[in-house]
Amino acid sequence: MKNIFRFLFVLGFLFQSRAAHSQSVEKPSFKLYLIGDAGESDSVRATLHQLKAKLDSNANSAVIFLGDNCYTGALLGFLKFNVGGYDGSKLAQDRLMGQLNILRDYKGSAYFVPGNHDWFNKTNVKRGKKKLLAEQTFIEDTLKNFTKLKNHAKGTFLPANGSPGPVSLNFNNGKVRIIFIDTYRLIIAEKRLGKKKDTTLLNKFYRDLDAQLDEATLMRQKIIVVAHHPILAKGHHSLPLSFSQGIVRRFADANTNYPPYHDMAVQLDSLLKSHHRPDIYYVAGHEHSLEYFYTDSLHYIVSGAGCKTDNVLQKPEDTDAEFQIWKEQGFFEIDFYSDGEALILYYSDGTDPEMKIRHCVNGCRRYD
Repeated sequence: MKNIFRFLFVLGFLFQSRAAHSQSVEKPSFKLYLIGDAGESDSVRATLHQLKAKLDSNANSAVIFLGDNCYTGALLGFLKFNVGGYDGSKLAQDRLMGQLNILRDYKGSAYFVPGNHDWFNKTNVKRGKKKLLAEQTFIEDTLKNFTKLKNHAKGTFLPANGSPGPVSLNFNNGKVRIIFIDTYRLIIAEKRLGKKKDTTLLNKFYRDLDAQLDEATLMRQKIIVVAHHPILAKGHHSLPLSFSQGIVRRFADANTNYPPYHDMAVQLDSLLKSHHRPDIYYVAGHEHSLEYFYTDSLHYIVSGAGCKTDNVLQKPEDTDAEFQIWKEQGFFEIDFYSDGEALILYYSDGTDPEMKIRHCVNGCRRYD
């Protein structure tokens, strides 16, 4: 009898080991790279250099730049703090080309999402859109010449033409749906002092987004919503509004506590959670840090450390295994497998040209 139990134990152990080995050697069917706020890189620095290496060796993938694709100073650069985005200057072109150049030999798909700096932090749609379109034109005209890029001929700047979206694209043989939205356009549409809320635009946006989420559910797709502004984060944009932010609208808009931003985030969060699916990711930049959080069936990724970092105030209760924050430059990678996804982090403190890799963020569990 003891020999029989011993045999069954060994057989079970071998079966588990073989299953674990089979799972470990499975290659991902698709990879998604996520980097944001890289608009101060005038040349290929450590973060972009590492990203380029990954892109060139993984053609079956896509990369998304999560907004604030270009930073320029106020008053034609005379003031040092950044307010504007692409202004057509040589400095602005160099900062965009620092990102675009890593795509020259890439055979996957590349996308740029607009952020508040790409709108020049304008609260007037007409004025901000003019600035935004100049950046969109520069990016798309440049990438048209990168003929190895799968989508070089069209659709590299999404949502386009100042629209809030949502714009849906399918990847990985239809198993993954990426939904692009322009959160700054939504913030502009929210009610503000002396102006009415643009209910027509907002109602249509949320109605269309809900329909796309329903469609993705019927198709049993993984859903990745990409934008610039986080729904949930722990960076400096989440701190209480300062006096100057409270009186200068273009600075207040960047803070999660300001009503237009707060209202947008609450409504977006509620809509995503209403679908009760553990395979929906909401990905953003804006905060200059790397963050991951999972709650109420929704994955939150903040990847806004493409070229710089801010001091993130992390409280003891935020060190929970479900909430992780890194104060280094870097980017995220999502690997898609037959049984779920794995999240990988690439990061550096800027002192070493080689980036560190953290495999298996949050234990690398795969989410069904």
